[in-house]
Amino acid sequence: MAKYPFQPDILDALPEQVAELFQGLEDRLLEEICSRLKISGELNEVTVQSIKALRAQGIPLDVIEKAISETTGFALDELDKLLDDVVARNQRYYDGLIDKAEVTKPDILVSEEDIEAIRRQTHTELLNLSQTMGFSIRRGGKVVELTPPAQAFYRILNNAEADIMSGAISYSQAIEKAVRELADSGLKKVEYDSNGRKRLTQTDVAVRRAVLTGINQLNSRYTEQSAERLGTDLFEVSAHAGARDNGVGWQNHKSWQGKVYSLRDDHPKYPSIYKVCGLGQVDGLEGANCRHRRFPFVEGVSEPSYTTGELERIDRPAFEFQSEKYTQYEATQRQREIERTVRKYRRREIAYRAAGLEEEANAAGVRIKRLNLLYQDFSEASGLPMQKERMKVVYPD
Repeated sequence: MAKYPFQPDILDALPEQVAELFQGLEDRLLEEICSRLKISGELNEVTVQSIKALRAQGIPLDVIEKAISETTGFALDELDKLLDDVVARNQRYYDGLIDKAEVTKPDILVSEEDIEAIRRQTHTELLNLSQTMGFSIRRGGKVVELTPPAQAFYRILNNAEADIMSGAISYSQAIEKAVRELADSGLKKVEYDSNGRKRLTQTDVAVRRAVLTGINQLNSRYTEQSAERLGTDLFEVSAHAGARDNGVGWQNHKSWQGKVYSLRDDHPKYPSIYKVCGLGQVDGLEGANCRHRRFPFVEGVSEPSYTTGELERIDRPAFEFQSEKYTQYEATQRQREIERTVRKYRRREIAYRAAGLEEEANAAGVRIKRLNLLYQDFSEASGLPMQKERMKVVYPD
């Protein structure tokens, strides 16, 4: 019997191609905007009139709109291919399980209407994201709202002009400050947490979340329909290295991953998936930031994916790096932090170079090289795969 295809590491990698398209868009917009901040001549001779001349030249709206439209179109095409593959793999896996359980197999497990509804919803999420994303740029000393890409050029020029007129800094300092602010922001999306609090999220992160939500909704529909067809109330929970190992009860995901549970509270052999794993809770199984999934288990037919020994050895032992100790969970968080910092300095390098700030661009490039060395050393010490390797989609046999 083949293994359930959508294990946590696979799910992590699936949205990457769509997210990379939006990272490319972010780089392209930074280049388009910052390249128009170049002023010929000596920077110490630049006046406020020079900035007004830049503003008058402006940035063609169609350039921005074309970049966003092209990327969104490519992303939707990639999304469709991905969702089609998820449907096909689910159908194939559950066909095999149903055959093995000797249960009458339906023509389809999940209706075309349900699949298309999930597809449309995910399309809508990406389209909405592409139309509402922007840069977090100061206005009156604070970020009031996201600035649409087409307006970002004018907003940072306004800020630069205000800084120069205050007499506090020179033009070159004002432009460097504006470019750095734009790059450090990157493209963002306004989101709201479960308590309704507003937060700004990097667009590529929001894209990954939207795509993964669509995938998980499809997987959930197949899980529900196949469990009903198989007549089972048992579910196996997936497992991964570096699972959350703090908190109590179901908050500690490492304590319950990789095992079989029942929907019932009174099953004679298997514990309750609600009481132990917190299914349906924001900090439990399939809750916020949880990478685990459940899939039907048929006693006497299904084979557990993990032995007790494999679960005990799923994490590497705690290790020390540069005089600090890390558990595997802590190492995973630290590795992601380094990846985000590298991405930040790459945005700076692109933006500085486009604006003609060569010294600053070279300094950002040097910082990237140092961060990459740290990243390689840390990944090797922790035994964690680096991002390029981690994002490869390799399904289990």
